[in-house]
Amino acid sequence: MTGEAVENADPTNVRPLAYSGLPQKPSEEHMARAASNAQTLLMRIFESWREEYLPDSDAGTAFEIFASELTLRPYGLGLDEVTSGVVGGGQDGAVDSVYVFFDDTLLDEDSEVLQPKSRANAFAQERSLELWVIQAKRTPAFSEGALDKLENTLRRVLDLRTSLKDLEVLYNPAILTRFGFFRDSWEKLLVRRPRLSVNVVYATPGDSRDVTPQVEGKVMALRQVVAAQVPDARVSVELLGDAELLARYNERPSYTLEMKYQEAATSGDSHVALVTLTDYFNLIVDENGRLRRHLFEYNVRDYEGNVSVNLEIRKSLNNVDGPEFWWLNNGVTILCSEATSAGKKFSLSDIQIVNGLQTSHEVFEALRDDPRAVGAGRMLLVRIIVTDNAAVRDQVIRATNRQTSVKDSSLRATDEVQRNIENYLLTRGWYYDRRKNFYKNEGKEASRIVSIPMLGAAMTAMGLFRPDMARGKPSSLLKADEDYRKVFNASIDLSIYYWVAKMQRRVDAFIVSEAADASIQQKSNLKFHLSMLVAEKLNGGIIRNPQQLRRVAIEDLDLSDEELRDLFERVKAWAAGYLAEEDAILERAAKTQRFTDYLLERAREIRMPEGES
Repeated sequence: MTGEAVENADPTNVRPLAYSGLPQKPSEEHMARAASNAQTLLMRIFESWREEYLPDSDAGTAFEIFASELTLRPYGLGLDEVTSGVVGGGQDGAVDSVYVFFDDTLLDEDSEVLQPKSRANAFAQERSLELWVIQAKRTPAFSEGALDKLENTLRRVLDLRTSLKDLEVLYNPAILTRFGFFRDSWEKLLVRRPRLSVNVVYATPGDSRDVTPQVEGKVMALRQVVAAQVPDARVSVELLGDAELLARYNERPSYTLEMKYQEAATSGDSHVALVTLTDYFNLIVDENGRLRRHLFEYNVRDYEGNVSVNLEIRKSLNNVDGPEFWWLNNGVTILCSEATSAGKKFSLSDIQIVNGLQTSHEVFEALRDDPRAVGAGRMLLVRIIVTDNAAVRDQVIRATNRQTSVKDSSLRATDEVQRNIENYLLTRGWYYDRRKNFYKNEGKEASRIVSIPMLGAAMTAMGLFRPDMARGKPSSLLKADEDYRKVFNASIDLSIYYWVAKMQRRVDAFIVSEAADASIQQKSNLKFHLSMLVAEKLNGGIIRNPQQLRRVAIEDLDLSDEELRDLFERVKAWAAGYLAEEDAILERAAKTQRFTDYLLERAREIRMPEGES
């Protein structure tokens, strides 16, 4: 196997090596040396990555996260998002990570498509629904047993005739929850004819070119099982070995690209251009025909699907005999640090498409099967604004998005309070990613990079004492103005944001460490509750407003390693007691205020002098 999708594999069609002046068939010694070097390099990279991101975690869990991040690199996920999909541990059925994407967006508990009240007709037809299942092991070999277990697991969890609740005796709650995201979305969107894909990845630092015929047979059998369970889906089963993982690690998203144009006008360093739909399509897709998602990280909102504006864009694109497309469309706005033109072609550096995400998606969908389809020569208006000034970028984003009905909640990153937090954290050597992956792409220290969602969740847990909301509503916490203003407003000292970010990062690192001795359920469900109880202990009581953390933040109070470990042991014991009393599972309990109040009551009992009530 070469690591390519099995759906395209043909064992009777072995492609020759490209001619390079060497013999077509490399010697066994050469192959062994290359494989050994790839494995050595990969594991050295992994150890460096682990030291930077998860220094205290056990190597097995760290490799699962590492391999998952490499597998899903085109999606540009942050570490918190990657970690959220890790489900390995007890009763995992050989599944280490599960991720579900709808319309290129990672689904979580409170995604709109998963809400019981949402209706199928609120979502566009023929949108992509993708399931990714990852098995990752440090053992440098591909095991038949692991593939057998994967086959059994996927046969069960993808069988719509079987309730996931009936499988609780076999699999841990985190696995069933994640597969539930896919099954619930699939069933709800069935009438909208979603484009389904199921991708199974088995990653090890072994050599994918040197697997036994038995392993190859197991891979083919696994693919057939998945294809039978999810009819009409594109099914891929992929072996990623040392060479493939190393290649993915070395991939870097390009922010410097070329774009052809037909006509252009220039003012200073910036431009307005008419670009054919085909040439714009070629800008926003990569060499594999996938949308370059990283170009839209500064955009203020996600793709909105089957809304009236997009229906009109779609209608205009499909009406090849109608007026010029650019007459009917506002066009797109590109921010970049430099734009040079030669021979009807722009070279653009540090590109971000900040307005026109809806148009871009519709162009992508219209041309993805045939970039030179009828009408693809029509024009799109593209504004190219050259600036390195962050404040000017924010002004452009706000101004260009005010032309359409964009809610204030979509413009959070441009708020003054967000810029102030970023600037303050910079003075403390920390990095606030108002724009997703901005500091990651600059190579800043990963453990000191904080995203808006992460800080919002941490502030909700420690500043409002609602870890249940931080755990159960990761996407919607900052959408409602009322919730947003509780944790992000000018009345809160900037030092509090810094302290909360630093403490949450410490808790995150601790809970996956060997010292915590936590199960996969405890790792994913108790980190915000532990953060809350750290704040409660340091403050000496309950907190209902983030400003109450001012003394703790100014004095930079902290717990010793031993105190943090002892507190977590209490949390685990309290959680076990609650689950026994309520006959509940942690996956559900952690999202309820009742569980939060129970933990706070236990903490209060310990703090009170003996004899008090």
